[in-house]
Amino acid sequence: MALELNKLTQAVNQLSLTLAAKLTDLEARLPIAQAALRAIADPAADLRRKVEAALHLRWAGAIPTAEAVDAAFPPPDLAARHTVIAADGSQIYPDRHGVALYYLINIGSIVFRAGLERAPSTASTPQVFYEDADLYEVDGGQKPAVLIDAERDRRELAELARLAAPEAASAPTLAVLDNGLLLYLSLQINDQHLIRQKIGEYLDQLDQLRDTGAAVAGVVDRPRAANVVRLLHLHGLALDQVREETLRDLGPAYTGLTDGLLFNFLAPGQRSALFVNASPNNELYYRDRGHTIYFFYLNAGRPGQPGLLRVEVPEWVANDPARLNLTHAALVSQSQVSAGFPYVLVRAHELAVVTQGERRTFDEMVMGAMIRRQLAPGLSHKAQGKAWTGAARRRFGR
Repeated sequence: MALELNKLTQAVNQLSLTLAAKLTDLEARLPIAQAALRAIADPAADLRRKVEAALHLRWAGAIPTAEAVDAAFPPPDLAARHTVIAADGSQIYPDRHGVALYYLINIGSIVFRAGLERAPSTASTPQVFYEDADLYEVDGGQKPAVLIDAERDRRELAELARLAAPEAASAPTLAVLDNGLLLYLSLQINDQHLIRQKIGEYLDQLDQLRDTGAAVAGVVDRPRAANVVRLLHLHGLALDQVREETLRDLGPAYTGLTDGLLFNFLAPGQRSALFVNASPNNELYYRDRGHTIYFFYLNAGRPGQPGLLRVEVPEWVANDPARLNLTHAALVSQSQVSAGFPYVLVRAHELAVVTQGERRTFDEMVMGAMIRRQLAPGLSHKAQGKAWTGAARRRFGR
């Protein structure tokens, strides 16, 4: 055994003590934060001035909407006949130690037609990329994983748009993704032209989805964001205190708190108020295309078994009561099937995921095809050494 677990016993015990202390501290501070949320239930003009000032400093908080920030909305009625579509993607990244250089994207999708006596339609659509234009950037460097992820995200949306077009014509339709709708490429890439290109390609698919008449939502399980917590912190500052350093430091009252904790008062089925995501990416790339991203929190669980989700929607869903109500009600309904998370997303993930066994089989297919073309495939020495080590461990039961 390479990892000597007995040497980590003390560290694991200390880890559990630290986590317990953090939880106790957060639970003690949470009522104060929730009281602050109630105090700004109807944002006054002075808070809006602070928000405007903070936005000029690349503040990543939450912008209040017309809904009271401490509101809790029950699930609306859901039409018996409606459709929920989900798409999810997975990938195999290029491996320079493998038998050949390629990457693969697999998109799983499901169409769930409530009110019809027919099984959901499912599909899995893989595609392999191996041309130099797919693998390398203009400067000759290998394409980074973040660009492959962006292509996967684009294809997920494209699949939703393709599937939604015929469905939305016959029933209220919601398309969902297992991720937020804001892409954060600017945190990982410095090329502004490339960022705009990739986000533009993503927004093209949102255009297509909007035109179908369907609603769309990005769903985040176990959210760790603190956008609304940052709004509470901003509320406590004087206008002349709104500076980069004061916005960064949440202070002892709010450091470590998340929106997920803040909205734990939502009862099963209830959603929070809508907020606009104050991320600079929203302003720079999404607003001009009519896709400004809003979000709300949703308790998709059951009594005694909460399941808080963060749900992101574009402005054309947030500002359309019919599409917003469909999103809220359909996500609650779907989550009753699979204990706090939409069933269609669970199923789409199952259809998309590429297992290690499937990857090995695909590599064997590639190797066989290369041999038939009189090529000589082979692993790198590093990869071969790992394979031998793993085989030895399996053989001798280690």
